[in-house]
Amino acid sequence: MPLNRRRLIAVLLAMGWAVSGHPAGLNLPPLTGELSGNLNLLEWPGASPLAWRVTSVMQDGGTKLLLSTTAPGLRLRIEATLPVGEAPGTWRVIEGTADAAAWLPVTQARVGPGALPADLTMSGDIRITGEGTWRGGELSGSMTSTLANGSARSTAQGWVAEEIAVTSELSVNAGVATLSSAEVRVGSVQAAGLVMRNLRIGLAGQERGRLQVQRAELDMLGGHVAFLPFAFDPAMPAVETAAEFARIELGELAPLVPQALAEAHGQVNGRIGLRWSPARGFEPGTGSLTVAPDTPATVRLAATPGFLTQRMPRTIALLPAWLGPLARWFSPENPAYGTLQDIELGRQLLTVESLSLQLYPDGPDAPHSARVELVASPAAGGVVKRVTFTVNVAGPLNQVLRLGFTDGVKVKAGAGP
Repeated sequence: MPLNRRRLIAVLLAMGWAVSGHPAGLNLPPLTGELSGNLNLLEWPGASPLAWRVTSVMQDGGTKLLLSTTAPGLRLRIEATLPVGEAPGTWRVIEGTADAAAWLPVTQARVGPGALPADLTMSGDIRITGEGTWRGGELSGSMTSTLANGSARSTAQGWVAEEIAVTSELSVNAGVATLSSAEVRVGSVQAAGLVMRNLRIGLAGQERGRLQVQRAELDMLGGHVAFLPFAFDPAMPAVETAAEFARIELGELAPLVPQALAEAHGQVNGRIGLRWSPARGFEPGTGSLTVAPDTPATVRLAATPGFLTQRMPRTIALLPAWLGPLARWFSPENPAYGTLQDIELGRQLLTVESLSLQLYPDGPDAPHSARVELVASPAAGGVVKRVTFTVNVAGPLNQVLRLGFTDGVKVKAGAGP
């Protein structure tokens, strides 16, 4: 109901006494009335003014306040009771909804440049619940924020995430909400030519807004990847952790190195260090991959003429060269040459006995960035029973998995029958 001047003064006095904390034992009479206005969020640049309305109603012999707040993409309704004597007032969120797309620009402005991609877009429905107590204008209690049906993408960074669901628990103390814990689930992420599914992250809040990522795992490349726990500071975002791989399909890895493998089957396990920052993106660190011992693995090399035969003669010289034509007559074909040539040209499938990939962090004295060791036998059999070769890759480590798409990376190979 509209307030006349007398009722307005009464409501303001009641709210002032409640906020300031009136003396114990002094109870105000039940009050009814309504106040409304607009509130500018000075600490949230770019946020639209909030239209608010407070309604005071009589209930159970006391006064109950109903606060409603609306803005583009936001609707919030809170039910509160006034402090009585030594007992604090109570508050409860009875309706809270927000649109992630509408509030994303405000969030980007608040966290500062660089913390989030400049072209980040996001959608999703946010639900807010919570309850607690209040006195002297300060709230205490807990709140839960849930994002459903979310999606996000950054064209500049080349990734898109879909089916995002986030549940976060916040503690409210002295009017300040801090993150206690959060669970993140993402149905799929596409980035760097890879598709990742079933991303699950569990994290806990720490002092000064820092986060501790306690669990992070996902499915990719036909297998499972789990990250070791790591700390994260949204004010200075950077990640340093290690990824543990289990049952990664070689067939999924082959397209990443088309200059090395034309075909691959089997599974690998391993661990690779990982760093990320907004400025440098993702960078691999020290790590290794090995073939899973209980799964047969086969590979077919990409055609690389001379890879195995460059140090092997096509014929076997039985007589010294100074004998001229006679020496050539007694120089039969090398029976291993044809098999090795078929292998290096990708015409021969290899059964892998052991495969090892080692990654090394870049350093001023580092002789190489990656080392691949392969022991295999021709699947079709023949004169060559086993082939062993090592490939050393020199160049920036963050280009190793993109080898073949960048310049400045050198490959050295040594092989033998």
